[in-house]
Amino acid sequence: MSARPNFIEAGVDGDFITLRGESDPKPPGDIIHIHVVLTQGEQTAGGEAAPLGAEWQARVPAKGFQAGPATASGVEVRKSNSTMTTWTETVEIP
Repeated sequence: MSARPNFIEAGVDGDFITLRGESDPKPPGDIIHIHVVLTQGEQTAGGEAAPLGAEWQARVPAKGFQAGPATASGVEVRKSNSTMTTWTETVEIP
């Protein structure tokens, strides 16, 4: 398990793209919010992750996205020290 949040998979689920990710679950209940943004060319969509914990998923509308590489970005907010972590990765839309 990574100590920092990251994306582990993108999948198409009907009208949505589901981004699966993982975060450090310790201390329990410390994560209070995760927002993700998916970008491909001129298309951008955002969503909220749930459930918050070691593994999470966020759904964004699939309209306008194509199979292939896309850029996924996230913001994780924690209670401890009011910490906010941002990250960006390339994901593959199947």
